[in-house]
Amino acid sequence: MSRSFASGARRGFTLIELLVVIAIIAILIGLLLPAVQKVREAAARAKCANNLKQIGLGVHNHESSTGYLPPSRGDLFGPGVYAATTYGGWMCKLLPHIEQDPLSKRLYSWSAGYFANFGTVVPTFICPSVPRNLTTITAGNGAMTTYLGVTGSDATFAAQYTGPSNGIFEVSDNGNPRKVTITSITDGTSNTLMVGERPPTKDGYWGWWAVSDYDCLLSVNQQYSYDSGCTFPGRFRPEPLGENAPCNGGANHFWAYHTSGGNWLMGDGSVRFIAYSADPLAILAMGSRNAGEVFTLN
Repeated sequence: MSRSFASGARRGFTLIELLVVIAIIAILIGLLLPAVQKVREAAARAKCANNLKQIGLGVHNHESSTGYLPPSRGDLFGPGVYAATTYGGWMCKLLPHIEQDPLSKRLYSWSAGYFANFGTVVPTFICPSVPRNLTTITAGNGAMTTYLGVTGSDATFAAQYTGPSNGIFEVSDNGNPRKVTITSITDGTSNTLMVGERPPTKDGYWGWWAVSDYDCLLSVNQQYSYDSGCTFPGRFRPEPLGENAPCNGGANHFWAYHTSGGNWLMGDGSVRFIAYSADPLAILAMGSRNAGEVFTLN
């Protein structure tokens, strides 16, 4: 017996039905995308905090082995020369304590060793939240860092440039810099900022881990800059334009690509996320190691 059908063809989707399905899919994607981005940023922020913890362990291990914290400025320009923006710095001294001892030994084979290796990327020194490619280095340039040691909260150019400054990474423009120790942080190690975030400059000229001032050192009350279009003093605040912001991408103050704030390494080795909405005076107070300020971080 043969079958008979009321209709000889199946009905397909109409244009309106197809558009409705596409609209629903677009709405679902729109709802899911922010959630995915939040998860991705949370993971990047956690990795960034872990990098700072590793740096903190390295700083404390340096103090345990030498009796003092890593000198802020470098001596790779010449023995005993701790001048501003010179080669070397606290991050170079940190290398043996973050499982980078071979790099440290090559770096200190002055001078050919330094220039052959200062462009080596150290993943621990880079926050994954930065959207730029910081692992491809232009020939002749140094490798990047997004973490800068806090030199203090001093209110004058002289203190920040020739020193002595009042932060954990005290700068001093002489051949015998003070050897800062954990016990000299009399404001309390858990209340004192040691390292903060600032992405490298847009032109890639500032933000090298193997150099010192303005590369891997900055004040929470920055009084000078090597770039134009800057607002002074340079204090912790957001940069909505990112690397396209004035001052070569916000070069003269601490900021991060995290949502609403940045990670900070404290003197005791802990990491604290501080919101941009925090009291600016509290940030200044936390920048010094021995000024005895009283503050509340809201």
